[in-house]
Amino acid sequence: IQRNNYIKISELAKAFGVSTATIRRDISTLEESGEDIRCKGGICIADTGNALPKFDNERYFSSHTQEKEAIARKTAEFIEDGDTIFINGSSTAFRIIPHIKGKSVTIITNNGRSLFADRNYGTDLIIIGGEVIGNAMAGNMKMSMTGALAVEMISRISTTKCILGVSGISAEGGLTSMAVQDPAVNRAMIQHCNGPVIIAADHRKVGIRHNFLFGSLSDVSRLVTDTGSDPEELENIRRAGVEITLVDPDK
Repeated sequence: IQRNNYIKISELAKAFGVSTATIRRDISTLEESGEDIRCKGGICIADTGNALPKFDNERYFSSHTQEKEAIARKTAEFIEDGDTIFINGSSTAFRIIPHIKGKSVTIITNNGRSLFADRNYGTDLIIIGGEVIGNAMAGNMKMSMTGALAVEMISRISTTKCILGVSGISAEGGLTSMAVQDPAVNRAMIQHCNGPVIIAADHRKVGIRHNFLFGSLSDVSRLVTDTGSDPEELENIRRAGVEITLVDPDK
C-alpha cells in the first residue's frame, strides 16, 4: 500500500486468507475511526505518517516580521561590492537577500528556501548540500542543509563576511542554537570566514541561552538587533567587544 498508495479488496482478501466481505467490514471500521482510506474497488492512503512535513510558510515568515525586516535592511548595508558571504538557515538572515542592491556579491547558504528569494542583479547564489532538516512535530520544514556533507562543503570555501541568525546570543552563554543539527554548520561558517561575523537577531534572541553552543562573543564583530532588546544585556555584549547596531522597526 505504501509503495503504490492503493490495493484492491480482492488482493487484501487473498493476502490475509479471509473473504472480501470481511475486508469490507474492516474498511468500514477504519473509516468510522476517522481514516479516509476507501477508493473504488479497494483502499488507498490519503495521508501517511511517512509523508514529508509541510513547510509552514506563514509561521516561518510572519513571526515578528517588522523587526526581522528592519534588521535585514540594516544588515544589508554592511555588505560591500565584491563580498562573498555565508548566510545560515535562519529566517532573519534569509530576509537579507532581497535587500542587497547595486552590488556584485556571492551568497553561500545552507537555506534551501533562498532559491525562492527575490535576488537583485549581481547577486550570485550557491546552495550548500546536505541533510534537509525540519521540525515534523511543529509541522514545518525549514529546508536547512546540515550534516557532514554541508560542513565538508563549507570547509572548502573562504568568505569575506558571515551573517548568522541565532536562537540565542548572550554575554554569558555566547552563540547558541535550540536545534542540535545547526551548530556544526554555523561553527564551520564562522571558522571559514576571513572577515567580520555579523549576528542578525531580533530582541527575543538577545540574552537567551539555548542548549547547543556554536560560538563565543569573541567570534562576533557586530550584532544587529531591534530596540526591543534588553539594554543591560546589550551593554554586557558590547563590553565583550561586539559592536551593537540598533534598528527601530517602527521607522
